[in-house]
Amino acid sequence: MSVSKFLRLGTALSLHTRLPLSPFPLLFPKALQFHPRYCSTASFAAVAAADSTESLCSPDPHPWPEWVTFVDRLKSKGYFTESSPTDSVYRDMGVVRDACLSFARDRYDVFKSLSVDDIQKVVECGCPNLYRKAVNSGKRLRAHVRLDEGDVCSTCSLRGSCDRAYVILKETEADARTVDIVRILLFYALDSLVLSGGEKPPGRQTIESSARKLLSELIELSETSPDPALPKPTVKALKQKDDSLDFMDDVPSQDVEMKRGDWMCPKCNFMNFSRNKQCRECNEAGPKKVGMGDVEMKKGDWTCSQCNFMNFSRNIRCLKCKAEGPKRVSADEVEMKKGDWNCEQCGFMNFASNRNCLRCRVARPKRQLNPGEWECPSCDFLNYRKNMLCLKCNCERPKEAAAASEYEEQLWKRPH
Repeated sequence: MSVSKFLRLGTALSLHTRLPLSPFPLLFPKALQFHPRYCSTASFAAVAAADSTESLCSPDPHPWPEWVTFVDRLKSKGYFTESSPTDSVYRDMGVVRDACLSFARDRYDVFKSLSVDDIQKVVECGCPNLYRKAVNSGKRLRAHVRLDEGDVCSTCSLRGSCDRAYVILKETEADARTVDIVRILLFYALDSLVLSGGEKPPGRQTIESSARKLLSELIELSETSPDPALPKPTVKALKQKDDSLDFMDDVPSQDVEMKRGDWMCPKCNFMNFSRNKQCRECNEAGPKKVGMGDVEMKKGDWTCSQCNFMNFSRNIRCLKCKAEGPKRVSADEVEMKKGDWNCEQCGFMNFASNRNCLRCRVARPKRQLNPGEWECPSCDFLNYRKNMLCLKCNCERPKEAAAASEYEEQLWKRPH
């Protein structure tokens, strides 16, 4: 049948049935519906084939087949609720997050079986985003694969905005678990660069390749039964605040660690924090705060000329207004006393009590003693000739020093 006959037949049917849409939807399926803008048999066949393909094929739910399989596996195991939408489950963070993390907490035993090399490739370039839990999970995983946190943060593109950059977790917080790697994989799988297929920065392809391998491993390990020999990790539950507890309740203050500045009420023996001006138990006035004028200044301490703040001697600048402190006295301006010595190697001036140079640790040279003076063999204190016992440790004067002193005394004695 030619195209012209199709046109005449379609026109007649449309006039008879008064249908405003396709010319002949009742005679032919959607794949063979006629498009008036084409006027050749070949064009009609091409359009029919295209419509057939469009009706049979649907868009991919996610660019990663491993992610689709992983989410389907979570569906089959009942981690999703019945009210969860099926059309956006592969791309919606709010829908898939709880299911993934619940699976990770249930299968804490599979973390030891994951590839260490793939975990290292996923976390060695930094964190996927600035969310605090994602950053902490990345730090735990880097500690697990023994990566230097400082080296990773120095190359991460997010370090300028990250408040946890270069922070090293405490030893009690550095144990990596399955939930950490699943959280990182979740953020990478639902990243906008993956979903949109846009241009990716250098090194991102390696991260995504390792992430997909880890998802494949999780799919295989999810079919295995948990190892009963592995103990379930204990999670420290946060102490919930009791709403019925009031500050005025009779809570034993002995259960609270007392820190510097805290004070005990002399009337009711209640422990108060340093910031409390009155007792929270009986409203008794607290101890008088010590002012800067009441603080005893020690040798070397100085008062700032700008804000009158008292600083310790070790402070180069004022702790309050950051003004420069007084000029330090150099070693050349310090008066040397008897027994002090200059190091022959580095020129540092040492006190008499130093047996080794404080700067380069070179041994002290032999002292130049006046006639009759002697060095204590016990504490190295320099004693005058009249001292029979060391003034510092009461050690007896050695016999050699005593004999030398008597000989020198005879030489200096005036003749009769």
